[in-house]
Amino acid sequence: MRSSGRTRLYCLPYAGGSAPRIYSHWKRRLPAGIEVVPLELPARGTRMRERPLPRVEALVADALRQVLPWPGESFALFGHSLGGILAFELARALEHRHGRPPCRLLVSGARAPDLPRTPSLDFLLPDRQFRDRISALNGTPPQVLEDDELMELFLPVLRADFAAAAQWRYREDRPLSCPITVFGGRADADVPPASLTGWSRQTVADCEVELLPGGHFFLDEVPGTLVPLVADRLLPVGSAARRP
Repeated sequence: MRSSGRTRLYCLPYAGGSAPRIYSHWKRRLPAGIEVVPLELPARGTRMRERPLPRVEALVADALRQVLPWPGESFALFGHSLGGILAFELARALEHRHGRPPCRLLVSGARAPDLPRTPSLDFLLPDRQFRDRISALNGTPPQVLEDDELMELFLPVLRADFAAAAQWRYREDRPLSCPITVFGGRADADVPPASLTGWSRQTVADCEVELLPGGHFFLDEVPGTLVPLVADRLLPVGSAARRP
């Protein structure tokens, strides 16, 4: 049941990211019927003094504590890359353990969770090689990568997030009851389009795949294309709050 006529959109970040920073412009771009709620994770942004958590289960438990105090609200979940895994596990925890399914799960830049995967051990690399690997992903501004003081703060968070992704294992469970929308980059070499269709196995409702221009970080490359698609999936047809 909706208590305010609005949908809360909980947003989870990619590895090393601060959700309030990544999704700050979404608040301006999305219509009034959608309330963007970035979920800040430990060791970043306003929680910089907390220790990083290198396990998906711990990150999901932290996010769960942020969402549970808001019962009765219509809500959806969005996550990119590692955030897609977190959003998926958070949706399962909310529905199966707390009886609070989201109205929609939106995952971005994340392959179907039940596909076989070879865990990356990048998080074990020496600092210089790890920085080179981060640079190759094209998701971190060069000025950050070249700043040794910033990277001293940034590397432990990235390592923990990479470790969380590497150590996570899919557990078979009941499918979700909500529809799933999957976004992917047409030029994403890490998460190719063919790896997205399997998300349909995670729900008894509809599942759709939307391909966007760009590589793995199309989230930052084409927000003007992505954000209206998100709005379109969360607002009812004919809503006055919709933007053209």
